[in-house]
Amino acid sequence: MSDLVMPPREGLAASGILAKKRRPVRFGLASRVLLLNTAFVIAAATMIYIPAIATYRENWLWQRLSAAYTAALVLDAAPKAMVPPELSRQLLDSVGARIIVLSKHGTKQILAASELPRRVDEVYDFRESAFHPLPEAMATLMAPPGRVITIVGEAPMGGEWIALTMDEAPLIKAMRAYSLRLMAVTLVMSMVVAILATVAIIFMVLRPVRRLTDSLIEFGANPENSSRRVIVPSGGNHEIAYAEEELAIMQDVLVRELNEKKHLAALGLAVAKINHDMRNMLTSAQLLSDRLANADDPLVQRLAPKLVATLDRAIRFCQATLTYGRAADDPPKSTRFPLHGLVAEVIEMIGLEARGGIEFVNAVAADFEIAADREQMFRVLMNLLRNGAEALENSRAEPGRPKRIGVESWLEDKTAVIEVADTGPGVPASARARLFTAFSSSRSGGSGLGLVIAADLVRGHGGAIALVPGADEENAGAKFRVTLPQAAIGKQ
Repeated sequence: MSDLVMPPREGLAASGILAKKRRPVRFGLASRVLLLNTAFVIAAATMIYIPAIATYRENWLWQRLSAAYTAALVLDAAPKAMVPPELSRQLLDSVGARIIVLSKHGTKQILAASELPRRVDEVYDFRESAFHPLPEAMATLMAPPGRVITIVGEAPMGGEWIALTMDEAPLIKAMRAYSLRLMAVTLVMSMVVAILATVAIIFMVLRPVRRLTDSLIEFGANPENSSRRVIVPSGGNHEIAYAEEELAIMQDVLVRELNEKKHLAALGLAVAKINHDMRNMLTSAQLLSDRLANADDPLVQRLAPKLVATLDRAIRFCQATLTYGRAADDPPKSTRFPLHGLVAEVIEMIGLEARGGIEFVNAVAADFEIAADREQMFRVLMNLLRNGAEALENSRAEPGRPKRIGVESWLEDKTAVIEVADTGPGVPASARARLFTAFSSSRSGGSGLGLVIAADLVRGHGGAIALVPGADEENAGAKFRVTLPQAAIGKQ
């Protein structure tokens, strides 16, 4: 009986499932969400930065080109050789150029010049449609120092074009300064957005999930104690709230199942102890009953064989329980026997126990035979008739309604049908769902095992037992129907 006695929690602890300690969380979901949010915001900001820096570079070049336009108007309007060198140098400094060239009427004219470069590294012509600001902006940021560029655009005053040649260093410096400012703003925005998103996710997702996790861990530590360990659903209208409701249902069912298993384990130990002593007492009673069989009293001679047979059944059942450590029935050994005689034997045994003037009716035909295990069918009928007798004993007698239990049987499509009906109060509606569940008796003082035992024995024969629908209404009595396959039985 050791397998029945061990509580479920001890079995889990022995297997090492509950022996594990909760691992410390070093990099939790909140930290991961914060880092992911930050990375995502930075990635989005990077996607914005590239076109932004390209636009900034293009605008910066256009500003220089616009300043060159203004300088060209001043220099072109002045009489030739009348522009003071100091003014020319100031105009070049304001533009940031080394040389300004204007093409007008097919003639190129140097409007102003300071130090001529040895070579020009890049030419950016805003008149061309094949202008690629994104790759050129990235190339400018990574360009080596000392480069010289030329910017070409449409010329004012009817000219063909205007070009200014300048060092690229001011452009690179301006772009890098802009990048640092944009990066600082991006980082601040990334942290703000990431923190706000993380806080929202923590309160909306991680906190309920952590609540689920804590409930699972606490429940797993002691599943039998449901006082504070079954989660209370928050009642929200979201997926986690639904998960809380399902978890609460699962935990409640599991608590009931564990308590029932524990109860069954304790009951198994008690049954083993009782069976051990009961077998000894029944053995002594069997010896005494053997002596009674030799008495001259006719009543004793008639009842003694039944007493001996009953004691033999009890001893065999106790021995089987002790041998296997559980109330396990042997596979049915089907034989062919008259059902009428078996019903009469059961009625006689129940009649000795019954009180209150109960009438027993054996409506089974005398020549009706079935193929089944006679000993197990005796137990099935004994449980059904005893339940009916106890129900009638506890009910009030009504005029014109005798207390009666009837048994009838017939063959239907190679299936033996046995019905046991009584005129008692019937089965309450609240008890019908758990009618064949252990320890769920609707009668005060009942063990709730009679119908369970009968159902197990019938299922062992490949049959079924059920409460006949409509027969269990109030004051209509109860009728149970047993069906047993009779493939080997011929025509009756």
